[in-house]
Amino acid sequence: MSQTFKVPIRNLFCLLSYVNEMPELIESFNDVDEDLISYDFIANRFLQEVEYIHKKGFLKNYVSVVEQTDKLAGRILINESLNLLLAKRPVMVCEKDDYLINIPFNQVMKATLTMLSRNRLVKKETRIRCYKWMERLGQVEDIALTKHMFLRNTYHRNNLYYKRMMHIALMLYELTLLSHKSGNWSLFTAELDDSALNQLFEKFLFHFYRVEQQDYRVSVEQMQWKLAGNQSLLPTMRTDISLTHKYEKQKIIMDAKFYKNVFQEYYGKASFHSHNMYQLFTYLMHQDDDIQVRGILIYPFNGTEVNEKYRWSDRVSMEIYTVSLEDSWQGIYEKLKFICK
Repeated sequence: MSQTFKVPIRNLFCLLSYVNEMPELIESFNDVDEDLISYDFIANRFLQEVEYIHKKGFLKNYVSVVEQTDKLAGRILINESLNLLLAKRPVMVCEKDDYLINIPFNQVMKATLTMLSRNRLVKKETRIRCYKWMERLGQVEDIALTKHMFLRNTYHRNNLYYKRMMHIALMLYELTLLSHKSGNWSLFTAELDDSALNQLFEKFLFHFYRVEQQDYRVSVEQMQWKLAGNQSLLPTMRTDISLTHKYEKQKIIMDAKFYKNVFQEYYGKASFHSHNMYQLFTYLMHQDDDIQVRGILIYPFNGTEVNEKYRWSDRVSMEIYTVSLEDSWQGIYEKLKFICK
């Protein structure tokens, strides 16, 4: 049975910023009280970017347009025009390039405005502002937003002022996807099931440590069993996150697990979840003998803070921590930096 976790939307925004390799977005919110950051607040930041782009001028580009016309222009499409000629209609099908606002950047902008105008987490006055901007973009085609729509664009000197708008639009899109998976959302907090949150947090940790430290290479590591026999029947050993020191014989293997309770109970005795410990310990036992290796398990905080360390030998240790995703972002940041020291 899946369990749910409450996470402030401000922290989800920060997690997604790292996952999508946009940590600079978090810095742009540094002048704002964390308790004020809601879905509606982020939507208003998006509208500020739309207004900024409008002042700079909406981008236009040459777009290929195919139409029936009695005024010949561009390239005449003979095959497409044959039926019209046989019907003795005084028109031809022509293809021409028009300088239009209907380009992918503006399509994403309009689609995001449409999404916000229909979202229950957005205040009425914000939705009204979205409608007004949608009217100004009447010549822009309506599209269905997908992740691909954000990834297919490239930036250069002439369109760089669109970049922040596109990044915030992507954050809003992904927050909306998460809200559809789990329905109990408010302006400031979200409830996510353990599976969705576990996947998101694993990706976040990977990118967080890739950005926020310089001593380790961050990767997903696949190991071979140190067993003789038919290897094809053995399960794959793949770490969530491996941090390999660039200059020294050191490694950290990290795993995030999301359970409502960090402990299991057996005959009234509380202990850490055995299968998580066994799995991580197996990974540690399959490292080279000349490497100092730390195994780290991270659980969500559930009222009991855990900072436990266990040592197997001079070179192998295991650590277990809890991190509260309801904490301030600064608190989460400092805890994760501490864990990796």
